[in-house]
Formats: sequence, structure tokens, C-alpha cells
Amino acid sequence: MATLVLGPLLRCVEGDTATVWVEVDGPAEVVVEAGPATGRSRTTAVDGRHYALVVVTGLAPASASPYRVTLDGDEAWPAAGSELPPSVIRTADPDRPVRITFGSCRIEAPLGAPWDHSPDDPEPGHGVDALDALAEELRATDVEVWPDLLALVGDQVYADLVVHDPPVHEGPDAPPPGSLADLSDYVRLYQRTWGHPTVRWLLSTIPTAMVFDDHDVVDDWNLSARWLEEIGREPWWDDRIAGGFVSYWLYQHWGNLAPSELAGDELARAVAEADDATDLLFGRVDGWRLDRPDPTTQRWSVARDLGGTGTARLVLADTRNRRHLVEGERAVVGEEEMAWVADRARVDRDGIDHLLLGSSLPWLLPKGVHHLERWGEALGAGRWGRPGRRFAERFRAGNDTEHWPSFGRSFDDLGALLRSIGAGEQGPAPATALVLSGDVHFSYLAPADVGPGVSARVVQLVSSPFRHGVPKSLRRKLQLAASRVGAWGGRLVRLTAAPGRDPVRWSLTGGPWFGNGLAALELDGRRCTVTFSRSVRAADGRARLETVHREDLTN
Repeated sequence: MATLVLGPLLRCVEGDTATVWVEVDGPAEVVVEAGPATGRSRTTAVDGRHYALVVVTGLAPASASPYRVTLDGDEAWPAAGSELPPSVIRTADPDRPVRITFGSCRIEAPLGAPWDHSPDDPEPGHGVDALDALAEELRATDVEVWPDLLALVGDQVYADLVVHDPPVHEGPDAPPPGSLADLSDYVRLYQRTWGHPTVRWLLSTIPTAMVFDDHDVVDDWNLSARWLEEIGREPWWDDRIAGGFVSYWLYQHWGNLAPSELAGDELARAVAEADDATDLLFGRVDGWRLDRPDPTTQRWSVARDLGGTGTARLVLADTRNRRHLVEGERAVVGEEEMAWVADRARVDRDGIDHLLLGSSLPWLLPKGVHHLERWGEALGAGRWGRPGRRFAERFRAGNDTEHWPSFGRSFDDLGALLRSIGAGEQGPAPATALVLSGDVHFSYLAPADVGPGVSARVVQLVSSPFRHGVPKSLRRKLQLAASRVGAWGGRLVRLTAAPGRDPVRWSLTGGPWFGNGLAALELDGRRCTVTFSRSVRAADGRARLETVHREDLTN
């Protein structure tokens, strides 16, 4: 009898249709029943594991329907003896505010002591898991106020930093200690990362949209053309990147596709129809790699409409694997991909209330860091000749300076797009145009002035990490970078190679806030409120969310 290994994950709810993802330990027919709404699918094998993405149709509007999963007729979910609430599928209710929770960066480790200790404790840990805290909060609240979407904006797994029970590899071709080698390692890491009972329940009942960042593969992934040359010489790289891409497609990207997109996606259709899709997926890997002569046009970016008609649109942009890395022309999102993002970000003729642009990497950084990144980009483009180029490469790798300002053309292009949308040149201006990001291991809020005639409120929101302890020494450096002293210092350095001014003006009006946590948006008509929360351990031993900052973002 087949059993459920991981999942169910509720991935997308679109109208009266939803998708539910599962991993099973053998071939099976998977049936999902949510009242009269049902869906069924045979599993597909990949490297000896078995997966299905089930499309559930016939959901009632404005409803919350508990669901069950059966494998070959035997009930596999809800888990026997579970004390957690039933998993439900909720459909949009135009009379209810839309709620979106987001964040990034989650190291896998047990939820209790000593793993949940502060990184500054004598027995250091990684802090209280924010997703565990969110699950505990939802258990105690009414389903009507649960998030409509959980946006995971990067570093869902740390393939290069496995802190709990890391795989052991030996020999001259082995990857660095504490990192993954291949697909088998990735599978085990995903199973542990999403397998904690409370987190597993959370992912079974809140739809998710995801996009990768570097640690889903390796630190600084696709940093530069030189980086690609150097990593390609590592004997373990081919197996790592193959395992990273195939596992990402299976565990994250497949479910990112909305029900209306599945039939038109050639690869998704082929995988669903195959008894065994191993060769099909591994055969695509070379075309997905930027270090190959003709990289694919595979799109990893995601677009979702949320709530009722015209409420909100989320566009999650791939800022990792559609880069253009030629010095002097660098773009964090290549021309074709940026055109797709811009097309999805443009509002419809009747308009939307809120545009949410997700980017794992922040667009607007603390000013000191921003100036240093634009300086490093100028050096890499040859402003100080060959010595400057060599220094720029070392500077990027040593300081993780790879955000939008390190790709100056992309930084300016995104500002121009947001100015055009916010001024109503692409259709009725939304009330807010928000950039949702993570990556930097602290959280903040930065309103932006993108130009004249803009009625939309343009704001950079950063929430990071879900779980990744930042020691006090690093916090001090980050606080300095976010201070006025850091801004002036960065500006003086920038003047030596890149003296121009930016077309966008901004400042941090909230944060930086440190510690594990998440951010939540509430969209009610044209109003938008953001809440930043920190995860803590309560007196009763349960993980809890503690509000750090709450603000109305609407003009």
C-alpha cells in the first residue's frame, strides 16, 4: 500500500479550481476530495520517487472546504491521530480582505532546543522558526482571517549549508562538507524542511507561490560570468546543479503553475502523462544552465491574480537564472524575461488596486550598501581598467553585492516601469505598487519617489529570514550600513567611479529589524496595511508571532 511521504501542499487556488501536490513512496492513484469537488491523478516517477499534482475542480465560491487525500482508495490525509485542524481549500471571497504573508531564507533544523536558541546564546542556534509560529497562530484563529497566499521569495532550502544531519560525501569529487551532492540529497532535504508536523499542516492549507534564490543551489549562484567559469571547473558542480534544477521543478515550480497554465505548459503536461519522467527532466538541465552556450528560455517567474477581479496581482520575478552577465551590459533580469515581467505588471484596462512585484533580491537597499554596489558595478564595467575589474570580482564575491544596484541598468529599468505604472500610463494607477523581497537577513520598509505624476504608493518591503540566526557582530555591520554614516561613506566611495545620481529617491522609514520573522499584507479595497512580526517562544513553549511594526501604506 502506498503512503504519503510529503505533502499535501496546497499550491494554487484559481476560481473554482485548486492544485494539490504530493510525494508518495510508490506508484498510486491520488484522489483529493473537498466536499463535492474532486480531483485525481496517477503519480509520475522521477529517479525512483513518485509525485503528483492533482487538479481539484468544482469548488464552491467564497467557501472553505476541508479536504482529504486517498492513495489507491486508502485515506492518507488527514494524518491519523493528528491534533491539527483540518486542511482546507478556500476560494476567493470579494467581500473579504486579501491577506498575503511573505518572507525568505529558512534553514532546516529541529524546531526545539538547542536549535531554536539565539545565535548569541552560549549554545547557539538559529532561533524560533517563523513558519512554525505562523502555523501555531493560525491554529488559534478563525479560518476567515488566514492568509490567502504564502509567498516564499527565496532560499526555501540551503543546499550549501545543511546544519542538521548533513550528508557525508568523501573522495576528490565530493562537494564541500555540509552541502548537497545530487538529487537524492535534495529530496531528503526537502522532506525534512517541509516535513515538520506544524509546517506540513501550514503548507497543506495555505496556497504557496515560490521563487528560488542562490542558496537553493549554492551561495552567489550566477554572480558573474567569471563566477560561472570558476564553478564549472568544480568536479561536483554538474551533479549539484542537475539535482538543484530537477528538484526545484518538482518541489517548487510545478505547483507554481496555475491550473489554467498546466495544459499549455509542454513540460508539465509531459511529466504528468509519463510513467517515469526521470530522463525527461534531467534532459532539460543543460538547457537551464547559464554556463551553457545556448541557455534555455525556460521561465521560472510566476504571476498570480488574488482576490476578486481587480484586487491584486503578484508577479514573482526570477532574478537568479535569467541574468545577462556580460560586463558593461549586466542585467539581473534578462531582456526577454524583463519584458514578460513588465507585461504581467501592467494593469488591465479596468485596473487593479494593488501590484505586488516579488523579487528575492531587494531593489532598494540601505543607501550605504546601494552606493557600494553601484560603485562595484562601475569597476566591473572597466571604469578603473583591468585592475578595477579584478577588484570588482573579488568585492562582489566577498560582500554578496549582487542586488539590483549591482545591475545598474536593471535598477533603473524597474524604477521606470514602476513610475509608468504608478502614473497611470499603463492603465488606471493602482493604489500601491509594492516590491516584496528577502535575502538580506533583516527586515525593513522603504517608500520610494520614482518620479513626477505618480499617484500610487511605491514601497520596498523586505522580510528576512524565516529562520537563519544573525550573530551580533554581523548585526552591527548591517546597522552601520543602514545608518546615515553608512550612507555618507558609501556615497563618497561611489563618487570615485560612479558619480551619477539615481533616478529614484528613497529612505528606510522602518527598520532594520533583526531576528526571525515574516511580513503580512492586508488588502481591503484600495487600502493596504503591512505588519512585520518576529517569531518568539511563548511561556507555554509554543512558537508565537510578536508584532514589530504595523503601518497603513495607502496614500
